[in-house]
Amino acid sequence: MSKKKKIDIVFLIQPQERGFKDIDHYLPFFYFLSKIDNLDYSAKAIIFDTKTNFSRFMDQKLSFFADLKNIKIEFLYEENLLDKIEQTLLFKNNFKFVNRVINKLFSIVSNIKNNKIEWNKKLGEEFLLSNSPLIFTMNHNDDELRIISEIKKQNIRAKWVALPHGTILCENDMVLETHLDKKEQDNNDIHDKFDYLLKTSNRDKEILVSKGFDKDKIIVIGSPRYCDEWLKIKSKFELDGNTVPINNEYQIRVLFLIPKKHVNVFSEELIRTIDFVSKYQEIELILLSYENHLPQLPGHVARRENIRRYLISQEYSSSKLIDWADIVFHVGTGIVFEPFMKNKITVFPRYLTCNTLLSEKYNAGFNLKNRDELRTFCNKVVNSRNDLNNFYNEKLLVSNKKFVDDFVNANTKSVPQNIVKSILYVVDKFNK
Repeated sequence: MSKKKKIDIVFLIQPQERGFKDIDHYLPFFYFLSKIDNLDYSAKAIIFDTKTNFSRFMDQKLSFFADLKNIKIEFLYEENLLDKIEQTLLFKNNFKFVNRVINKLFSIVSNIKNNKIEWNKKLGEEFLLSNSPLIFTMNHNDDELRIISEIKKQNIRAKWVALPHGTILCENDMVLETHLDKKEQDNNDIHDKFDYLLKTSNRDKEILVSKGFDKDKIIVIGSPRYCDEWLKIKSKFELDGNTVPINNEYQIRVLFLIPKKHVNVFSEELIRTIDFVSKYQEIELILLSYENHLPQLPGHVARRENIRRYLISQEYSSSKLIDWADIVFHVGTGIVFEPFMKNKITVFPRYLTCNTLLSEKYNAGFNLKNRDELRTFCNKVVNSRNDLNNFYNEKLLVSNKKFVDDFVNANTKSVPQNIVKSILYVVDKFNK
C-alpha cells in the first residue's frame, strides 16, 4: 500500500456576503478533495469576520462545509463592542446608502485590525510545522497579497494556490465602464506572486501564458461549482435552500439575471426590455440582482403583477431560481453556466451591452441582436413552448455542448478527477 501524501491547508474566506460567494466555490472543491483516498490533509478556514456577524448569513452550505472531512473553521476576529455597534446601526437603519457607508467604515476598521493579527496563533501548529503547507484563496488583490505575505513568514515553505472563482466571460478586455485607458492594463504584478493558478478553461490559461506566465504553474481543472457531479451532490443534500413557489396562472416562467451596472450595460434599454417582456400576461418574470444593481423601473412597470424581484442569495438561491425558470435571460454573469448545464432555454439580448460575450461567440443559447428579435422570440414562447424547446435543442445542441465542454468540463471526463490530479501535482512539487 502506497503511503498517503500529507498536506496542511489554510484557506481564506471573506466576510459576510462576499464570504458566502467564496463558500460557493470552495465547497465543491473540498468535497471532492475529501474523496481522495491517498491524501492525508488538514484544512483550516480562516473567516475574516466575527462568528456573530458571519452567523447572520448561515445556511445549509456552511453547515455542510463545516462537517466535511478534516475541515476546521477559525473566525479571525474576536467579538467586540465595535461589531455590536455596527450590527445595531445596520439593524435600526432602513436606508441602503447609509448602510453602505456604515459597511465601508467598518471595512476600514477591519483592515486596521488585519495589521494586528497574531498569525502564528491563528494558523495553528500543524500548518506552522508542515513540510507541505498550502494557502488557498479565491480573490486576487493587493489586500490579500499583504495577508499572504504575512502567512508565508510563519512557514517559508508555504505555497499560494489561487482556486478558480469563475472564468473569463467576454472576448473583449475593456468590460467595465471605467475601462477607458489608452493602453492595455498589465496585471502581472499580482499574478507573479502566486505559486500556482487553477483555472477553469484552457482559454484562461492561454491568455496568461501569452502574457508571459509560467505554463507549469497554471493548471486547468474546469468549474467545480457548475460541473454535473456537483449539481447532483447539491440536489442530493438539498444545499440550495427553499424551492421557489410556482404560480400556475402563468404559462411561462422567465428568470432575468440582471447585470451589474458597471459592466458596459445600456441601462435605459435594459428597462425597456423588462417593460416589453412583462407586457406578456402569459409570462411571469423574476428579476434577480444584487442590491445596488436593480434598475429603477417606471411605476407602471414595477406595479405589474407578473413581476417578482429578488436579491441574490437573499430570499432564494440562484440555483433554485434557475430550477424554477423555463427561460433564463442573461447579459454576462458567471451564473449563466448553471442554466446551460440544466438545459434551460438561455437568452442573451446582446443589444443591452457593448461587451462581446463568449457565449455569443460559441452561438450558445439564443443571442438576440435587437428588439425585433426579442419580439419574435417572445411570440414564439407564448404560441408554443414545446415547439420552442424542440427548436432550441435541435438548433443549439452542438454549440451549447461545446460551450460547457470548454468552460465547465475543461474538455475532460471528470472535474473531480481534475481536482485530485491538480493537488497531487502541487504536493509532488514539494519533494523536488
